[in-house]
Amino acid sequence: MEITILKYPGDEDWMLCKTCALTTVHKNAVTAPGIDWKRNILEARHSPIRELRFVFRVDGIPYYTAMHLVRHHVGCQPYISSQRNDRQSDYDRTKAPQDAPVNMVWSMNADALITIAQKRLCMQADVVTREVVSEICRQVIEKCPEFSGVLKPACEWQGGVCHEMFPCGRAKS
Repeated sequence: MEITILKYPGDEDWMLCKTCALTTVHKNAVTAPGIDWKRNILEARHSPIRELRFVFRVDGIPYYTAMHLVRHHVGCQPYISSQRNDRQSDYDRTKAPQDAPVNMVWSMNADALITIAQKRLCMQADVVTREVVSEICRQVIEKCPEFSGVLKPACEWQGGVCHEMFPCGRAKS
């Protein structure tokens, strides 16, 4: 399994985010946002963070993991290698096991990334799915340190309280 960050927010993207945010309060963005402003808007989950785009290449993951990643996440666009028999000859799609490897390019906005971290870093998520999302989050924080502290499981966002139907035990129910 190999994960590569292909796109992440740069200075222009952050300036657009700030412009969108300040427009809502009848102001103009004049200066680039600083690290504190970036962290504050990410933690607040205000809508302008949807202008911050990420793209990841995820190669060699099990098919079932790709399905875990793409489910339930508004603000994402997956591009997954086809298993159709007329598109590949490695195996018969009608008999493919759930762990047959697929490749994926996954595009998303910052708000979706935070939601994905909340859901897929949870100990109730599949171990391989958690590994993929953990590596994605690690790479994001390496390139964009302002995301440190916001890419975490839902229970940490919710003050140590878990609202899952079947809690893992890490947090209070």
